[in-house]
Amino acid sequence: MVHSWIKWNAVLAGVVTALILPLGPSASAAAGDGTSGPAPACVAMYESWRYTDAANNCADTVGVMVVYQDGATGLCSTLPPGASSTVGEGYLGRHGHPDHLAACEPS
Repeated sequence: MVHSWIKWNAVLAGVVTALILPLGPSASAAAGDGTSGPAPACVAMYESWRYTDAANNCADTVGVMVVYQDGATGLCSTLPPGASSTVGEGYLGRHGHPDHLAACEPS
């Protein structure tokens, strides 16, 4: 009986570990990597459960990336004046809610 209990606990620990590990830090860059400060105030961010969108209300083309609350960053997106686009995951994604948009240089 005790042997079965120990074996079951070991299996349960393995399952819990397998579920928790993907929630840890990802390979995304840290908030300071590849950014040159916050995005201009004329760029608006819209968040939904599925996507994070940005709208460029500036007179110039801008590069922006999402910075999430866990410090991860999304890819750098180029937005011409007047354009709007999906720039990242929504709040149900791997990193939770977006914190802000950062300016970036597209590669």
